[in-house]
Amino acid sequence: MRISFIILVLGFWGLMSCEDLLDMTPENSATFKNAYETENDMEAAVRLCAQKLRFLTGSPNEEMGNYVDSCASETSRGYKELDASYYRYEDWNPWYELIGAANVVIKFSDQIHATQERKDFYKGEGHFYRAIAYWRLIQTWGDCVIIGDDVNYEVAFPKSAWPEVLDYAINEARRAVALLPGYDKIKDSGGNSPQFKNIPCKGAANALLAHLCALKAGWKWFATPDQQNYDETVYWKEAEEACTAIIGSEIGEATGLYRLVSTPEEISTNVFKGNSTESIFEMETRSWWEEIGSVNSTYTDIWALTYCYWVVDVKTRGAGLDVIQEQNNLINYETVNEWFPKGDLRREAYFWKLDSMGHDTLRNVTGGFVYPYLFRDVRVRTATGYEGQYEHFDYNSVYWRLADIYLLRAECRVRLNKTEEAIADLNVIRKRANAKLYDAFEFADTDYSNKLQYAIFKEREKEMVFEKQRYFDVLRNGEDYVRRELSYAFRTIPLQDIIDGCVFTAVHPNRLGGRNTLLRQNTWWNRYM
Repeated sequence: MRISFIILVLGFWGLMSCEDLLDMTPENSATFKNAYETENDMEAAVRLCAQKLRFLTGSPNEEMGNYVDSCASETSRGYKELDASYYRYEDWNPWYELIGAANVVIKFSDQIHATQERKDFYKGEGHFYRAIAYWRLIQTWGDCVIIGDDVNYEVAFPKSAWPEVLDYAINEARRAVALLPGYDKIKDSGGNSPQFKNIPCKGAANALLAHLCALKAGWKWFATPDQQNYDETVYWKEAEEACTAIIGSEIGEATGLYRLVSTPEEISTNVFKGNSTESIFEMETRSWWEEIGSVNSTYTDIWALTYCYWVVDVKTRGAGLDVIQEQNNLINYETVNEWFPKGDLRREAYFWKLDSMGHDTLRNVTGGFVYPYLFRDVRVRTATGYEGQYEHFDYNSVYWRLADIYLLRAECRVRLNKTEEAIADLNVIRKRANAKLYDAFEFADTDYSNKLQYAIFKEREKEMVFEKQRYFDVLRNGEDYVRRELSYAFRTIPLQDIIDGCVFTAVHPNRLGGRNTLLRQNTWWNRYM
């Protein structure tokens, strides 16, 4: 009840300062300040952060990974071609509500009746949620508002340049790393261990820190000139160190808390089911779909439905296999056949009956497209009158897994001229997939100057094909990749347009012209909206 009251006043532009809230008395006569006295109180505040992130996971407010990416889906849509008439904007308010909820955790952790170790744990969770919110804000909108610890609703807040916001988020992630215990040490106030990897821990904080630092290093090429006064090597090194802290070894097999599952098939049957050895941080969506959206439970499934909607049609509606041609996001058989040569275990783990469905005799059924099958388990309704209807995909939403961290470290090591170590990390993932190990002649026919860097990019593209990372990987690898790897419009658009923000989405018009009089639209989108 107390926590529910608090969140009603945590809307971004209507957010009151914590000092204002201290003077308010909710219906149950508990002031905002003394609402946090015990570990149970603080656990409720942390659960509110998790609830907000869970709602955002896979929702339209977290869809930048799908925008403009012409490889994971080879079908054409307006936003993939930078069509200015197709306004690309989302509402960032839910992310600021998450930050507001995290601010409460950070501010009041020290006053509860608990040991300092437990107070630090809760505070670390608050810093983690605050960092992950800014990470998503930067990825989606670029320049955004830093609201700090307290927000007074009478104050107007201008946007900060994304490198400055990144500095803030990186510092938040560092604090989380310092304060949070390893996953094996996580306990609730009753001494119980978590069921899933959905509790912020040191490994999750290091994964977030690694991605934030790699983003700061890799995006320098399109920062405004006044924001380029930093040494990107420092951030590549910190990202590498954060990855190593997770892997546990400098080279070869992981020796830390996390381990790769044995085969790519287990990524579907084990990793995305939750609490696997490979998962580092995930949102529990298998059993929380009702909380997130009783009217539209597919909010939890957008990340899976994007590519695997044909599974729903076939399994719950009795559709024929030709339904694949009606999907919005499609991949050509020739593309996948090139990605995964015969023998690569991901060929059959990620796609349903790839060879037989790709045969010319079935072109009239398939249209030449493949059937993504990484997400394949569907739960159906059992209520009277609704039996057999689609309910939701039976998977958790995994933010980071160990394969991602290996390949991110490989990318960092290329930038740091650690060639042999980078190859070793790349080959760990290829060996698991039974794929050909890297050799110096690979991609010899490409125009990319650094063949190993390109090989690592392509491996991330294949290994995480349905995890919405490719777009950010392209931006991180530089202008040459944007020109070659994204859709046609990006090959010719002036660099200044990229600097001005065409690679981001616009601020939702509802956020402009209100209480925050200093807020301005993204420079590029402001020309068209």
